Amino acid sequence: MKTLLVLVALLMLSACASQIDDVVVGEPTIETPVEESAPTEELGETVPDEEIAEPVDEQEPEEQEPAVDPLFIYEEEFPFGFVGERGVLEPVWDNERQGYTPNPDDTREQLVIDESFSVRAGEEVVFENQIVWVRPNRRGDIEVYGTLIVNNSILLWDQTEHQQTRLVILDGGKLFITDSYAFLTNQYWDNWDFEDGSTIRFDGFVGDPWCSIDGSVDYSAVNYSTVRLTLSHNLHDASIAISDSHYLHFELYPPAGEHELTFPRKLQWTDWDLSDIWPNTSIVASHSYLRARDISINNNTHVTIIDTPSGFGVGWAISNYSDDFVNCEFRDFGDPDDDEGIFYEDMIWDLPCNNSSLTVKNSLVQRFWPVTWGKVHLKVYDSNLIDPRNLGGPATFEIYDSTIDQIAAYQGGRVYLENCKLRYDIEVKDEGSVIYSYGLSGRDEEIDNEIIEVDGGVYIELESPGPPW
Repeated sequence: MKTLLVLVALLMLSACASQIDDVVVGEPTIETPVEESAPTEELGETVPDEEIAEPVDEQEPEEQEPAVDPLFIYEEEFPFGFVGERGVLEPVWDNERQGYTPNPDDTREQLVIDESFSVRAGEEVVFENQIVWVRPNRRGDIEVYGTLIVNNSILLWDQTEHQQTRLVILDGGKLFITDSYAFLTNQYWDNWDFEDGSTIRFDGFVGDPWCSIDGSVDYSAVNYSTVRLTLSHNLHDASIAISDSHYLHFELYPPAGEHELTFPRKLQWTDWDLSDIWPNTSIVASHSYLRARDISINNNTHVTIIDTPSGFGVGWAISNYSDDFVNCEFRDFGDPDDDEGIFYEDMIWDLPCNNSSLTVKNSLVQRFWPVTWGKVHLKVYDSNLIDPRNLGGPATFEIYDSTIDQIAAYQGGRVYLENCKLRYDIEVKDEGSVIYSYGLSGRDEEIDNEIIEVDGGVYIELESPGPPW
């Protein structure tokens, strides 16, 4: 065994010596490593290199951003939240003023008009690439008998009281607004009235004035325009065409008679045809975002609302020109402590004093705004009120145990409030107009109530309960 090991060792030494003799001294050798073939499952076999798959880097698939619906900007809780976000030519919200003002970087020409501005019949006035401030010196309306054109501009109502200067388009008047804005610069409301024989064209118009249509009016609104519109009970032979409105809000005043309605659901893009309510009138809204829709009732009108669980508001106009006073009373319109309202399976408010009624079935009633004038004694109890008004004497208006946003009396009207909560302001205009209160408190701790007394109107706090008449 030892002899065998010695022989093997000698043979190995001989082989090494033979290899050393073949090396050239001074030249480095490069040893190329031999890649070993990967074994297959069968022992002893190998797979040729070309059949070995290269390893693939597995990457996580990139998360795709969800597609943004371009209409989403119009569906936010605040309907004008997109205004001021799309460029310097849009107005911007001013927290201190609680209204809109021009963007500081907007360099367009600014001009000021007041209640004396008008457009005569046959005249055409154009606001083009301008910022127009409406700053009244006193109460008075801007009247348009001719043609008023507003292109790529901003209209800003800068009033010192509610409804100080309305924009009124009269018989033969035309209002054309394209790619423009109209906003309030503070808390004072403003209305635009479109009267019998007027023509209105909105194309890309965005703004917060409340508008109303009366008589025969040719009206259209397209291209994501704002439509906040009262349709009067006197509407007739009218054409109202709306498409792609970003903000649709109708207040319906049906004509005298009986009407049954089911309102479409709020906060959705909808098509709505109301052409069968007023005589010889076409009212069609297509693909428009329905923010709200309300019903308002006049003398000799009876309305039934069914299957409207998403809620609606109610206005009611009570007037009387007969020799004798009439007595009218409402109770339990909405919830005084909750603006969301009350769901009624079957409820009737009947008002014999002016032959009117509202029947509600399986629907949510939210808020209420009665108005009165003439020889009427009106009382309201336990209700949620937006802007009740006494439009003129000798009417009296009493409100008990209710919440109110705004209350007003004009032209000799008298109002009495007892144990009510006020959100915003009291407005008393004209000689002989008086608003009395007992136990009145603020509804919102963060809002200071304002008293607006104009042209002889008076507000009086009483030390004991009971109307002083």
